[in-house]
Amino acid sequence: MSTQINNNPSDSSTDQTAEAVYSGPAIAATLAPVLGFFTLMITHHISRLTKDLDKLIHSYGYWIPGSTGVGPDGSIGSYSGKETLAIIIWLVSWAVFHVLWKNQNISIKKWLPIFLGLIVLVTLGFFHPLADPIVLLIAGLFG
Repeated sequence: MSTQINNNPSDSSTDQTAEAVYSGPAIAATLAPVLGFFTLMITHHISRLTKDLDKLIHSYGYWIPGSTGVGPDGSIGSYSGKETLAIIIWLVSWAVFHVLWKNQNISIKKWLPIFLGLIVLVTLGFFHPLADPIVLLIAGLFG
């Protein structure tokens, strides 16, 4: 949707087209990193359950220098896979939500408390005394 803006009413040759600005892309740009953070948190807890799951998550990050080896800086280990999965989720979700919401007006006033709540939830999810009982309960449900 565009509107015509005429800066000089006496000269119709100065018409300019102004693009409508939508809030959807901004919401997409803030939701995507939150989903990446959730991915980082979830893969971190999954990798701590068993060595096999840790190796599986680590395998996604073998392409990152320093993900394996015992050099002077050691190895970052499975964190490289966690980073890789988080980056993939971040970029893919950003692209998908941007396309879906590029012409949408989403209430920023309603989004802000949700966004802040999700950030607090992710932060608490990395705090092991709070997260471990939940992770172990969920792991127990799946065997």
